[in-house]
Parts: sequence; C-alpha cells; structure tokens
Amino acid sequence: MGTIMQDIRVAVRMLLKNPAFSMVVVSTLALGIGANTAVFSIVNSYLFRPLPVRDPGNLIVMAYEDPKAAFPHEVSNADLQDFAAHSQVTSDMTAFLVNFAGLSTGNRSERVFVTFAKGNYFSTLGIQPALGRLFLPSEGETAGADPVIVLGYAYWRRRFNADPSVVGKSVNLNGQPVTIIGVTPKPFFGTFYIVDSDAYAPLGMFASSAGSVDILTDRAQRQLRVLAHLKPGVSIARASASLQVIADNLARAYPQTDAGLKMDLIPEKLARPEAASSSFWPVIASVFMGLVGLVMLVTCVNVTNLLLARASMRAKEMALRAALGAGRARLFRQLLTESLLLSGLGAVGGAFIGIWLMKWIETLQLPGDMALRTTQPFDWRMFVFVGSLAVASGLLAGVVPAWRATRIDLNETLRESGRSLTGGIAHNRLRSVLVVAQTAGSLVVLIMAGLFLRSLRHAQTADLGFQPEHVLNLTMDVHELGYDEQRGANFYRELASRVRALPGVDSAAFAYSVPMGYYSAGRNPLWTESQRGMPASQVPTVGFNKVDADYFRTMGMEILRGRAIDERDQSTTQPVAVINQYLAEKLWPGQDPIGHHFRRGMDDAVPVEVVGVVKYSKGTFIAEDPGPYYYVPLTQNYSSVRVLHIHSLLPAADIAREVQAQVHALDPNLPVFDVMPMTTSLEGGNGYFFMRIAATFAGALGGLSLLLAVVGMYGVISYAVNQRIHEIAVRIALGAQKQNIFGMVIGHGLKLVTAGLGIGVALAAGLSRFLETLLVNTDALDPWAYGCASLVLVAVAALGCYIPARRAVRVDPMLTLRYE
Repeated sequence: MGTIMQDIRVAVRMLLKNPAFSMVVVSTLALGIGANTAVFSIVNSYLFRPLPVRDPGNLIVMAYEDPKAAFPHEVSNADLQDFAAHSQVTSDMTAFLVNFAGLSTGNRSERVFVTFAKGNYFSTLGIQPALGRLFLPSEGETAGADPVIVLGYAYWRRRFNADPSVVGKSVNLNGQPVTIIGVTPKPFFGTFYIVDSDAYAPLGMFASSAGSVDILTDRAQRQLRVLAHLKPGVSIARASASLQVIADNLARAYPQTDAGLKMDLIPEKLARPEAASSSFWPVIASVFMGLVGLVMLVTCVNVTNLLLARASMRAKEMALRAALGAGRARLFRQLLTESLLLSGLGAVGGAFIGIWLMKWIETLQLPGDMALRTTQPFDWRMFVFVGSLAVASGLLAGVVPAWRATRIDLNETLRESGRSLTGGIAHNRLRSVLVVAQTAGSLVVLIMAGLFLRSLRHAQTADLGFQPEHVLNLTMDVHELGYDEQRGANFYRELASRVRALPGVDSAAFAYSVPMGYYSAGRNPLWTESQRGMPASQVPTVGFNKVDADYFRTMGMEILRGRAIDERDQSTTQPVAVINQYLAEKLWPGQDPIGHHFRRGMDDAVPVEVVGVVKYSKGTFIAEDPGPYYYVPLTQNYSSVRVLHIHSLLPAADIAREVQAQVHALDPNLPVFDVMPMTTSLEGGNGYFFMRIAATFAGALGGLSLLLAVVGMYGVISYAVNQRIHEIAVRIALGAQKQNIFGMVIGHGLKLVTAGLGIGVALAAGLSRFLETLLVNTDALDPWAYGCASLVLVAVAALGCYIPARRAVRVDPMLTLRYE
C-alpha cells in the first residue's frame, strides 16, 4: 500500500509539473467520457433501470404476434381472463390501457393522462399507497361500477398542492362523478414508461366512459397491455410454449377472433412503452453505444499518442531511475499510475459534462401538451459505467506508452543528447499506426452521422401525400365534459359552421386523428364481397381515420377516382368510405373499386360502399412504407375526440385565438389542446422528433471524433517535424525548395489519412448494415454520406498537417545546424 501511495504522489507531482499537457489529456478524456455518459444515461433509463415495482426482474409483457402485423400487439380482456385462469408459468397477471380524460373539479376542467387498469394492477406490482387506498382486485370488472380514482403523486402535488384532504372528495372524470380514494407513492410513475400517469381508474370506468362496454367481453377488442410475473425458475421460452398451448385452445374455441395468433413474451425493460418497441430499442441502443464507443476508442488513441510523445521526452528520466535501482516493473507501474490518474480526472470532468448533457436531454419535449418523462437519474449503474470507463481508458491509453518508455538502453540513453531521445523508427511506426486507427474510427463515426443526416433530409423532403403548410390543428374532446353523442354532434356541427365563417379561413374539417399523431382510430379486419365466412385471422387488417366533409381539400389530398366524403354522407344514409390506392389494389386488383363494398370489424357488419380513391398519404409514422388505408365519415362513425384542421394563409396564432374564442363561446369549460401548425405537429414522436434527435447526436459525435482526429494528426505530424528538424535543415541548406519541404510534410500526413480511409470505409460498410431499419429512403452504402465524410476528414486532416508544415519550411538552417 505504501508503494502505491508513493506512486500516486509522484504521479501528482509529475502532472502538476506539466499542467498544459495534463489539461489537454484530461480535457480530451472528459469529452469522450462525457459523450459516453450522456448516451448511456438514455440506454440505462430505458433498458436497464427497473420499474419501481415488486420483483421487476421477472416482470414480462405478454402480447400477441399477429401474422398480419409486423409488430406485437395488445390482448383482449376476455382472452386475458382465460390466460390468467389456466397459466401454470406466471404467478399473477394484470393489464392496463392508457388514454386521455377530462378531470373536472368545481369550474375547472383539464385533460389528464389516465391509466385504466384491472383491479389487481397495484397488488400485482406491489405498490402501496402514499395516502388512502388503491384498487381492490374485485374493482373494475363491470362497466360503470366502482367509480373511484387514484391520483399520481406528481399530479397530486401539482394540481392539489399535496393536500391530504383530497382523499374522499368527489371529482368528475369525463363527466362522471368519481371519488378520490388514494395517492400513489412518489417513486411510482405508472407503467407506460415515457409519460407520468396523472391518475389511475378501474378498467370498468373506461368501458362506461368511452361507451365501449364490449372491451370487457369482446375478444376482438385487443387494447390491453398485459403484465405478468414469471414463476421462479421459469424461463421466457418455457413460459411462451406453455401460454401458446392456451392460445391454441382459444384459437380452436374462437376461430373467428383468435385463429393463428402466437404468443410473444417480452421482458418489461424491452417493451417500453409498449410491446412494439421491443424490436427497435435494442437496435437503437446498440447503434449509439457503438458510436460513442468508437469515439471513446478514438479518444484513447489520441491520448496514447500524447503519452507516447511525453514518454520519449522522459527517456533520460526513466534511464536515471533505472540506473538508481528502479526495476522495469516499478517504472511501468509508475507510468501506468500517471495514466490512470489522468483518466480518473478525465472521468470526473466527463461525469460533469455527462450530467450537463443529461439535463439538456431532460429539456427535450414533444410538441403539444403531452410531456415526456425524460428524467435521467445518475444511479449506481452510471457510477459503475463512468468508473469502468476511467479504468478502461487509463489502461488502454497508458499500457503501450508505459511499455515503450520502460524498454530503454541505459548506456545509449544516458550518452545521447536530447535530440536523439525519440524512440527511433519503431516508435514513429507505432504512432503512425495509431493515427491510422484513429482516422479509421473517426471516419466510421462520420459516415454514420452522414447516414442519419441524409435519412432526416430524405424524410423531410419525402412526399407526405398531403400539404402541411398553412394548416392549423386544434384538438378537443367533448366527452371530457360528459357530452353524449347527440349533444357532441350538435356542438361540433355548430363549431364547424362558425369556424368556416371566420375571415381568412379557406377551409376547415374535423378528423379523429392527426397524421403521425399520438393516437389513431386503430385497425379493422376487412371482408370483401367474396370473402364472406372467412375468419378474421385470414383477412387483412387495415388502419383508418374518421373525417368529415372538406377534409381532403383542407389537407390538400388528391382524389384519384370517385368523390370525397361530403355533406350527403349522414347517419341515415348508406355507410361509405374513401380508400387509398394501395387498398384498392389489394382488395380489387385490376378493377374499378367505386361501387364495391367491404365489411369492417365483423364479418356480419353492415356493408360499406367505396365512393372514392385517394392518393396514398403517410398516416402513422414518417418512415412507414406505403400501405392500405381508408377514411369513413364522422357523421356515420361518431367520435367525441376530434382534431380541427384549418387551412388559412393568416398567421397561425391569430387563427388559433379566434377559433378558441368560438369554442369557449359554445362551452367555456372545454379544454382545447395540442394547438399548433401541422408543420409543428410533424415534429412529434411519430414524425421527425426521434430522427432529428438521432441526427443531432450522431452529428455531435461525428464532430467530436473529427476534432480528436485533427488533434491527433497535428500531434503526430508536429512530432515528426521536430524529429526531422536536423534533416530538414540539411535539405534546405543543400538547396531544397520550400514547396518540396511543405509537400513532404503534408504528404506524410495524407498517407496516414489514406490508409485510415481505406480501413474506415470497409468498417463502415460492414457496420452500417445494422442501421438499415433506422434509415428512411437512404441506403446503408449511400455514396453521398461516404464521399462527404471522407472529403471532410481529408480536409480537416490536411488542416492538422498545415501548421507543422509551415513550421518546417521556416526552419533556419544556420541556427539549427549551429545548435546541432
């Protein structure tokens, strides 16, 4: 222990003796570690940090893998009851769904984010109340029964000023009186991971308030996110096989709804916020951890080069220590201690940079009123990660310089002058190899950044199928105030009439959902005339939207054939639909679809007549591939929640103010939310938001790797010039032209860059295949990304060589040779 402390004291003295060098190394490491810390904080939050519930390690999400869908989806309550009753591999099973609702107290009404859950939700998760009580297992199984509500801790503090007397009070939830029975504990924020739940209500309250009593009994109503604990010792593979037996029995008993469905069990950490996320979160995490890992590797190579240069300057010092009796192991340990001390200081600086970046991440929010839960806690995993980075970078950057510095010839080193203490050809070759590696790593990061930037650019210029410019969105839900269907329809009819009469409004239309919005009308099985009697599992399921007259004109969508939805489509007339070109080709290939009929939802449903075909437009996700979709009239398919689209050339803020005045003139208590231009709405989670974040992060990492590359190149070329200063002086004295000396120095640097480019392009070509699922209209081998990244790196590397080259041509041979 005494010798270790002695090594540390000596290391501190040596670092303080060279503050400029120490500051450069510590700052370089801090940048690399800070970038890694920030990215790992997101990965830790979404993939590693457990929910604050009982036994989170055994918590799984149970979903159906639908053969007609590319992602797992939710389970029906009726199926869930059968699984819970017959499962031999789970100790408990519960479910929930999330939705917005209106919470009214006195004369104040606001939209809240509600988790509607089974009665055993809290007991399954092991949650104890902070105040009052939570749901009983028997609550929520009957529509309209058990009118109770539990407040989320953060919402209780924000809305009710943490008043404990709220327990037992009555409030209105979607116009229905409910009693506040408790408050959840502070650490628990719900199970829809990306958003804090403001309140929790029994599932039966959703069935009654949404007018969807069938959700409790209809097996086709798959809306529940199912959570379960595996029994001790049961693997996911074994549980999947066991539950699949139950699913097969259900398929035989209920072929119309359950035929062909497969079980998909996912660890809860991978299914955040929902099961469909499990396929891309690990890919995204791997890509970005790989990118910051490359940046960290480039950082370590940079520091290695700096330490090699410093070790060559300390050759006499090491020789004297060895001559005085210090063994090679002791010298090696001393130099490695200095490296570890530098990396430790870099880790401290990196932690502060990482925390600053984490705080910046927490400020990122989606457009609109829904606040993302972006808290990034600096927990023990973060400490372990930063500490591991410090040790790994210290060893990686310090082992080679320490090994080289302790391989000394005492007689030769002590006899030679300072000019000769350079480590020789092998030393220079090692530094050149490190620069090539650094260049290759930097190029890989730059190419990845270029691919993400190209992908974002392609997404922004892609044909959306509609015109978002000059369109304003305002969303409202009259059900939050308890309106029934008749009253709600009258309200929206009157509001539409008033808005269309406003000066400057070109057109206005209601719809159920916004393109690339946070919610949709869902998907329905569709039967054509020739498919009668086929089970639902064998017909296509297709997404749709509910719209009213003037929708297609307001959104700038092209009707290719037939007509749009208009005023003739009422609740008393023939049900109609407008389908897009892909659905037309799928259902009636080579035929004119106008006048054809399909049934949706159930095989025995009322036939819907196709009256028009519209050009394809993106509806769910900005990166989605073209697919089938259709539109039905709101007048024939009532919805209490609607978005009002308004096309106007006037400033959006002025129109929004006028429209909200009309809304509140009809009902002053109705909340209007997500008021924003359509172009802003497209920046949301299903639009450009995550692509822009990915491009920003990748671009920042690319810039950092570029900075490290130019610093490394400058250091190596500058060191090489210092070594060859005598040779350069002789060349100039013998008549060498300055441009030849300049070209010699630049050429040496560009040779290293060229070697790094070849390796980097090959590595990027292999690694970029993992990005294919994350890119939009961009090939993994996009020549623009590869070409631009290579050109930028060459230009920056040349800049790093320029200063040493200028110094070389300014050598005065008289002064240099006289000194020698």
